Amino acid sequence: MTVNDKILAYEPMIHSIIHKLNIIYDTDEYMQIGRLAVLESIKKFDSSKSACTEAQFVYTLIRQRLIDEIRKVARYQSRVLPASDHAVFYNSITDDYTTEHPAAGNLNKREERWLTLTLKGYALTEVAAELSVSVSTAKNIRRSAREKLKVYFDK
Repeated sequence: MTVNDKILAYEPMIHSIIHKLNIIYDTDEYMQIGRLAVLESIKKFDSSKSACTEAQFVYTLIRQRLIDEIRKVARYQSRVLPASDHAVFYNSITDDYTTEHPAAGNLNKREERWLTLTLKGYALTEVAAELSVSVSTAKNIRRSAREKLKVYFDK
């Protein structure tokens, strides 16, 4: 049995795991991740070192890879939130992107630094390192800045 035949044999298992994890969008991408997990597990599996069967090993690895991808996508989506067309249009007209914006006067130095770094695409852990604070403190700075900025952008 070739590797391709084995991957095809495990496709119903991949479908089943995708269904159990309630993945309804981008199923083709998750299928591909599952196929790569099958390939990896076939190469890694050693029956002399494992108490489980090959199918159990493959199932576990597929499930882990899919969950990892879900978490990765969730992290990305939590950082990059889509905005409504109205908000983008309104803010692009009214913002001059200078420190003379009324919101800038309400932020303290750390909150301004957080905003600058976030707009440059820094992750929260990177912002925390730049500010020389813990991630928890960076989250508090973020929360405080968002509350202050919310007044100006929620219209």
